[in-house]
Formats: sequence, structure tokens, C-alpha cells
Amino acid sequence: MEVNKMFFYKLKWIISCIIISLPFTTSIDYLYQKYLAITLWAVMMWMFELIPEEIVAIMLPVIYLVFGIVKQDVAFNSWVSGTPWITLGGLIIGVMIVKSGLVIRIAYKALLLAQGSLKGVIFGIVVTCTIFTPLIPSVMAKIALLVPVVIGICNVLEVKPKSRTASALILVVFFSLWSPKMAFLTASTDSILTAGILEQYMGIKLSWMSWAKDMFIPGILWMICSIPLVYILKPENLSLSKEYLQNEYSKLGSVSLEEKKTILIIVCVLLAFLTASFHHIPENMIMIIFGGIAFFPKIGILSEDDFKKIQFRVLFFLTGAVTIGDVASEIGITKLIVAFTQPYLSQMSSLELILSIYFFSILSNFLLNPLALIATLMMPMADLCKQLGYSPLVGGYSMIMGFNQALFPYEIAPLMLAYGFGYLKLSHLIKVMALRILVGIVFMVIVTYPYWSVIGLLDK
Repeated sequence: MEVNKMFFYKLKWIISCIIISLPFTTSIDYLYQKYLAITLWAVMMWMFELIPEEIVAIMLPVIYLVFGIVKQDVAFNSWVSGTPWITLGGLIIGVMIVKSGLVIRIAYKALLLAQGSLKGVIFGIVVTCTIFTPLIPSVMAKIALLVPVVIGICNVLEVKPKSRTASALILVVFFSLWSPKMAFLTASTDSILTAGILEQYMGIKLSWMSWAKDMFIPGILWMICSIPLVYILKPENLSLSKEYLQNEYSKLGSVSLEEKKTILIIVCVLLAFLTASFHHIPENMIMIIFGGIAFFPKIGILSEDDFKKIQFRVLFFLTGAVTIGDVASEIGITKLIVAFTQPYLSQMSSLELILSIYFFSILSNFLLNPLALIATLMMPMADLCKQLGYSPLVGGYSMIMGFNQALFPYEIAPLMLAYGFGYLKLSHLIKVMALRILVGIVFMVIVTYPYWSVIGLLDK
């Protein structure tokens, strides 16, 4: 077993080295050869997981700089953009919500209100996930919080791991977090990165409300369409006793002062988002301000030890990956991609264009995770839509919709985490996800496309 593992490890390095060297076999400009080789190095390291993804991202701007691709101000430009700051603020608020115990209290309260049947349990999961979707930008963190709650329910009801029912419930958690993340600017690093790229290169300032105007309805409706798909697994009907839920809820005690403070801060954050058109404070600054307030004396929700629990690796990966797009724009790679693909796409209708980008994103997801794909492909696709007379948002949003699809766990880190708990059977997962891809095509045609047409997003 160890020998096979070492063999595949070496094989991955050999394949990576071959692919990295390919640009030097072409006749393109030497500057482009160097850029493509460095970028392919990062892609291969991420795809084969040969080096931790955050380390690759940290090294990228330095390598671009050392090999003379761009100057220092371009290589490290991503660190002065709003992208890392809104992520950091969201991660702080996420730690605050977890420490206060608010997420568990809401989960059990929602389950109590749902009366404990299978439909009730699903409803409780959906309500809980939807409440926290716009507040914590890490879907990984939300999966880590809520899947154990569902596993606890499975244990009480003696639902076996990897049974049809267990798989269905785990997928409900995943769909309730992964599908509606598109609805909110602050719900995931995918959305944050997309908005940052569109603002930096396309000059489009996306506020929390403007993003919601375009994506809230498609995102929420897509969640509503995704969750019933678990019923093809034919899960058994559950009967979770009210006494058990009441007992678990009682263990939490009365609402603590920390929970009340957390609720107040969350309400303030949401109000600040909703009134951004009046005070003009950027969303990333709002997240930092209210996340920082949690450390203030007399408020004291978070401490120095809590700050150490923040997953900074997400921040480094996100910001480092943006560098790929920064450098591509600076040296003109984006224009080359647009010039090459424009003749093929210029003859398409708006629906055909959206579906082409959507399919391209789904296929790309087989090779690389959504964040890396957004960093490398979002800007060219948005620029292409601009060149064709559409809003760059069309390209950005269509890619986000496509990246929401997956067939295998490795394609999406949160799905891999949910699968890693051991309660989700792979054959069940593939069966539901394959159906979800087919339903997604229909959804794009009969829901997303008409909605974007009505709000004027597809106007030339």
C-alpha cells in the first residue's frame, strides 16, 4: 500500500513537470512562456495537492516577481484590494458565532419548531443554514459546524452511516449551504473573489444589495430545487422525538450574554449592508469594524486566543490566487484569450452564451477547485462578455452558477469535508449530483435566464 502511494506521488510530480514545461515548446513570446509555466506550476500543485495550497498562493507573487514577469506593485496588488479584508472580517464574525454557541441553539430551535419528522428535520436544517449563509464566508466552517448536528440526530435515530437516509441528510446540509451561497456577496470566498475581480478589472462596484438584486432569487430558488433531489435516494421516514430535541436544547441553558451580544452585532452588520447606499462604507470595512468590536473591552465576545483560531490559510490562498489574474491582465494574456474565443462566441444568442460559459465552468471544475478557477478564468470571461456588448457580470455570474455544480467530492472542498465525516455514500452522492447537473441546465434556461432578462442584466 505504501509502495503504491509513493509510486503515485512520484507520478504526479512527473506529470506536473511535463505539463509545466509545455509552454516552452511553443512559439509564443518568452514572457508569456514564463507566465504560463509558473501558472501551470501553481495549478498542478493545487490539482495534485503536492504542496499546501496556501503555500503555493504565497509563493506565486514572489515567483512572478523573481522571474521578471511583473513589478512588485502588480505582484502584490491583491493584498491592497478589498478581497482579503472582507474575508478576514467574515472569518472573525464566524469565530464569534461559533464561540457564542448561537449556531447550535438556532439549529435545535429550528428542529424543535419543525416537529421532528423527516420533512421537519430537513426544514430545520434548511432554516438554520439559510440564517448563517450570508454571515460566515467559509462554507467549510459552516459544514464543520452543522454536519455534526445531523450526525447526532442520525445516532439518536439509529440511522446507519452511508445509508440512504444518512446520505440524504448530509446532502441536505451541503445543498442548504452550497446552493444559496450565490445569493449573498458575503456568503463565500467564491462570491467575494468574483466581486473583487469584477471591481478591480471591470470597474463594476458590487455592493451587498446590488449582488443580491442579481443573484438572491436564482440562488435561493436553486437551493429550493436542489434539496428535493435527495428524495431519489428514498430515505426512510424519521420520527425525532420532541423530548429529545427539548432535552438537547435545554442543555444549552438560557440565552447567554455572549449570544445576545453576538445577535446584536449580526443585526448591526446586516443593517449596515442594507443601508450601504446611504453611508457608503464598503462591505469589507463593515465586516472588519464589527468583527473588531467583538474584541473590545466590556464587549469581550472574543479574545486573543480566539483570534488564533481563525483559518488564515483561507485568506492567504484567496489573496495569492488573485495574483494570477493581476499578472495576466498586466501582461495582456486576458486580451489574447478574448481575441481567440470572441469569433466563436460572437454569433451566439445571449442564452447560448450563458449556457456555454455555464458548461465550460462545470467541466473546468473537474480539474481545479472553484477559487483557483475564478482567479484564472473569471477576468477573461467577464472581459469577453464586455467585448460582445453584454455586462461583464453576465460572465461572472454564469461562472458562479457553473462552479456550484460537481459530480465527485474532490471537486469542491466543502463537499469533500461533508463526505469525509463518513456518513455519505459515494454512489448516493454521484447519483444525486448527476441529477442535479441535469436539473441545473433546465434551471438556467427557465429560471436564471428569464430572471436576468427581466432585470435588464442581459441588455446590450
